[in-house]
Amino acid sequence: MEDPHECPESGRQADCWEKFYRDHKRPWRGMGKVDLDLEPGSRVLDIGCGNGKTTATLIKMGMDVTGLDFSPTAISQCIGAFGDKAKFTIAECDHMPFPDRSFDAAIAVHIFEHLDDTQVRDTVKEISRVLVPGGLVLVRSFAVGDARSEGRDRNRRGNGIEYRYYTEKEMENIFKGFELVSSARKDESMRFGAVRVKTECLFRLPE
Repeated sequence: MEDPHECPESGRQADCWEKFYRDHKRPWRGMGKVDLDLEPGSRVLDIGCGNGKTTATLIKMGMDVTGLDFSPTAISQCIGAFGDKAKFTIAECDHMPFPDRSFDAAIAVHIFEHLDDTQVRDTVKEISRVLVPGGLVLVRSFAVGDARSEGRDRNRRGNGIEYRYYTEKEMENIFKGFELVSSARKDESMRFGAVRVKTECLFRLPE
């Protein structure tokens, strides 16, 4: 019997995500919430842009947006949705194909919970490299205590995609060396009494 936790191709996370985007034409609807004090025209990198929920908000804010995702299907969906309103690149978040100091800010919404320890370390290094001095990075991740965590700090969902759940302090430690601007835990009540729990941290790269 096929294991429902395995992807039908190779079991690799990239293949799991590619299948997810092929099976869900618009997996996340609406527009993402972005609370950043940036001038219109600021260069913003949307890391792991998916089908563009956060990208849509950044475009509406008047930002010069670049979306990055390792899924060709996700990037194709973004290009179809936004055309030339933003730029899109297929790449891994721990190996970004951008010159140093390319962006004024970066957004990482629900990305770090899918990375292993090496990827986390290398992604933070890449963010440091592509941001200008004083640049901002907004990180939002599911947190310890989230309804889907099942009381653990890591698990794998039925679609084969792995999750990890952070505390605020853990996320702050990941970005050690950045200036902490703000850090908060956000609880969101869902139907049937479930609670989604997130951490949201804003960091600034030192000048």
